Amino acid sequence: MPSSSAPQTHNLTSLRQSTTDSDTVKTYYDDWADTYDATLAQWQYRAPDDACDLLVPHLADEMRVLDVGCGTGLLGRALCKRGHFAVDGIDISAESLARAAQRQCYAALIPHDLQVLPLPCEADHYDAAAIVGVLSYIEDAEALMRDLCRCLRAGGMITFTQRTDFWQARRFADMIARLEQDGLWRVVQITPPLPYMPGHPEFTDEIKVIHSLCRVV
Repeated sequence: MPSSSAPQTHNLTSLRQSTTDSDTVKTYYDDWADTYDATLAQWQYRAPDDACDLLVPHLADEMRVLDVGCGTGLLGRALCKRGHFAVDGIDISAESLARAAQRQCYAALIPHDLQVLPLPCEADHYDAAAIVGVLSYIEDAEALMRDLCRCLRAGGMITFTQRTDFWQARRFADMIARLEQDGLWRVVQITPPLPYMPGHPEFTDEIKVIHSLCRVV
């Protein structure tokens, strides 16, 4: 039976805790990859499906989508159920990427530390990008967002999530507004706080998740 909790390795001992140390994140998710899908199902993790609810109405078949921090491919699986898209995944965890490859729903899988910019992606290449359950591990989320705007064509869509505790502490609303003021994107939708992992013992009603959807200018 899979464990009902995440592994305890290095400095990261709790999913709620988080960290922006890339080596710790890589080890944590490499160690967890075998049981990740089963554990997230126990925790009733719904963010990939909720992200698709926002993004897919803005996509057409065969559009190119970048799954940023794809992990074992939960978002890719959700996308493949809803349309025929060319989905690439990028992630720091080699073990997670190996499991994402088994889903056979990715056109390409790219091993890369998301905190090392620019990303290894061509400018204006993608029609959309999704960053789900990832930004709590990114020290400079604004720099990553600015680079993703480079990777997307004009009119492309970016959807991303942030936990409510980090949304406040890291002033995400201000970051979103700065990119809009700088002419990089226009905000399409920001959801109210939604359930994140209602089955996780450490994620009570005090920690939910906010989804944002922006259109690249």
